[in-house]
Amino acid sequence: MRLGLAVVWLLFIVGAMLTPGNNFPAPSFNFEDKLIHLVCFGLLSFLWCGVGVKRALVTGVRGRVLVNYLIFGVAAGIVLETAQLFIPFRSFDYIDMIVNEIGGAVGLLAYFKIPTTNIGLD
Repeated sequence: MRLGLAVVWLLFIVGAMLTPGNNFPAPSFNFEDKLIHLVCFGLLSFLWCGVGVKRALVTGVRGRVLVNYLIFGVAAGIVLETAQLFIPFRSFDYIDMIVNEIGGAVGLLAYFKIPTTNIGLD
């Protein structure tokens, strides 16, 4: 279940960030774009941190959890933001990249703090 959700969410984010376009709706408030980046990458990191991991055996950020976090909580945010340099009507933004990384860290923390056994994510 967790792997399926993680893959779907990754594909959604890749599609959203790498789709050309200049007709995006105007933000409702000043930091709406940053909040969206934070939530998207927080959820991505949260989902991927647990892929291939038996939660009961995890005692800290190491092993598979660390690898998953580095790939999907850190590298994905950098790669996807940088890739926007090559997409028509999209732009690279250092602040977006930083917020992506903060979201990834929030997702990692949430992985350890939110019990997921009852919702079928373990």
